[in-house]
Amino acid sequence: MSSWLYRRFKNMARKPIGILGKIMVRKLNGERHAVLADWGFSHLKVPENADCLDCGCGGGANIRRLLGMTKGRVYGADFSKVAVAETKKLNKSEVRSGRCQVFLADVKKLPFEEASFDIVTAFETIYYWEDLTGCFKEILRILRKGGVFMITNEAAGRIPENFEWEKQIPGLKIRTGEEIKTALESACFGKISIDEIVEKDYICVVAENTDTVSE
Repeated sequence: MSSWLYRRFKNMARKPIGILGKIMVRKLNGERHAVLADWGFSHLKVPENADCLDCGCGGGANIRRLLGMTKGRVYGADFSKVAVAETKKLNKSEVRSGRCQVFLADVKKLPFEEASFDIVTAFETIYYWEDLTGCFKEILRILRKGGVFMITNEAAGRIPENFEWEKQIPGLKIRTGEEIKTALESACFGKISIDEIVEKDYICVVAENTDTVSE
């Protein structure tokens, strides 16, 4: 792959478009991301009939996992048309049945009513959320009381080499555990727990809606 094409491909990480975007979202369904997702999901207890949302659903693999973990509704949201299409394609039988829906949407303003979900997940996506506290407030708005928001990333700022991604991918910002916790607290989440695999720079943050939705 030429250096120009490689740079174009890296740029697809934030908002996949076109053929390169399709390659990117399918790559997100690959083994490397599956290992991270499995570790993230190990921190999550999913009630039998939980209604779930995966923000930044990418290629749809994590939606497929959630569909196998609950009998409730599983929705996806992504601001990439390519990601939405690929997610629907991967989960086409559940989309046809109506148990799964996928929306073209920005996390800053999600198309859901207050208290719609028991669980919201965000895998490898908050790197691109500019107003972290504002986005977290929007997540809190759509979570039911007692609902859980889980963030899972493969870069948390403990390995210096990972900051090279900030130089290579426009709009990407690595968030440390402390930054994520501070933003969640500012958004009025409670019961925040953080787990990390330091040698891999993995991080999983789980936060609960412990109170009524804030204005």
